[in-house]
Formats: sequence, C-alpha cells, structure tokens
Amino acid sequence: MTYDFFADKTDKLKVLDFIFNETDLQVYDLGSPYCQEICQYKTVDEISSKFDLEIDEFGTTFQLWTPRHRGKPIFRKVDLDPKRCNGHTFRYSTDGWGLIQLYLGGLKNNELRHSHIGHFNEKGALKWEDINNANGLVSSWDWAEIQTTSRKLKYQIHNKLAIRKIGSFGVLSGANQLETQGIKLR
Repeated sequence: MTYDFFADKTDKLKVLDFIFNETDLQVYDLGSPYCQEICQYKTVDEISSKFDLEIDEFGTTFQLWTPRHRGKPIFRKVDLDPKRCNGHTFRYSTDGWGLIQLYLGGLKNNELRHSHIGHFNEKGALKWEDINNANGLVSSWDWAEIQTTSRKLKYQIHNKLAIRKIGSFGVLSGANQLETQGIKLR
C-alpha cells in the first residue's frame, strides 16, 4: 500500500499527533545520522524539536511499527567509506519487511514536496526474501494486521485531514493554504 499527500508543518503535526495518541505505533528513524544510533520517538514534541518539519531539503523519514505486526524491526549497522562520508564510518538503518514508512516532504525553492506512507505487502516482500535475507522471514509478519494499521492511517489522512484531492494525492489544509500563496505542490 502506498499513499501520497501534501502537508505543511501544521498538517504534519496533526498526522504525528494521530499516530502518537490514536494508535499504538512506535516511531523510529528510517536511518540515523552519521555515527549515531536509531532514535525512537514517543511524542510529537520530540520530533518537532529535532526536525525542521517545514523546510527540509531531504524530507523527514520514519519507520512505524507495532508489536501487533508480529515481526520485529531490525536496527542494522551500515558501514560507510570515510573517504566518501566526510570521515564518518557508520550509521544505522531501521529495516523489516512489515514496517510502514512515513516520509514527510519539505518545502524548498517555492515547492512543497509530497509526503508518503507505504509498506510492502506479503506478495511483494516474498519476491525479495531470497535476495535480502537480512530482514528475516516474510512469514514472521502479520500481513493482515499491517494492512489494517496502514488503512487506518490512510483513512485518517485522506478522509479526515485532507480537504481536497489532486489526483489520488490528498491535500491537507495547511498545504492548500500554501498553494494559494504561490507554493507549488509537487
């Protein structure tokens, strides 16, 4: 399942508020900064104080998980070439077949990049299982529960927070206001 939407900072805070207060999802960094471990976030304030949710050249990226999904996230150390990474030698990534990705697009050069939620389905994960055995067994995840969780999240964003659509993309109220001020939604 994938779903894309346009959200400004206020909209992103509403999405995060829903995740923290209306679901049992745990929120982790998708990838850590150089030479740091993955962080788990437990409140909207932890995220809003660490990240610029308005202007972010690369966007802000998270992995979402709950024990109801049965499988477990894997925090994998990624070795880096210090010659290519300003002397840094490692970072961490959060991996797992049934994790739900949340990418929050940023504002740059008068364009608001879209935000995104998505995850593998069982069939798609099975295609990659032999190639990427570091993620463990696809069968260890509860795919029906993952689908239920992501549908709940999509419903909240698409049906409760979005005020209009551009194609299949939901446009949340703050993003809609930015567009009326000349910001391009991309």
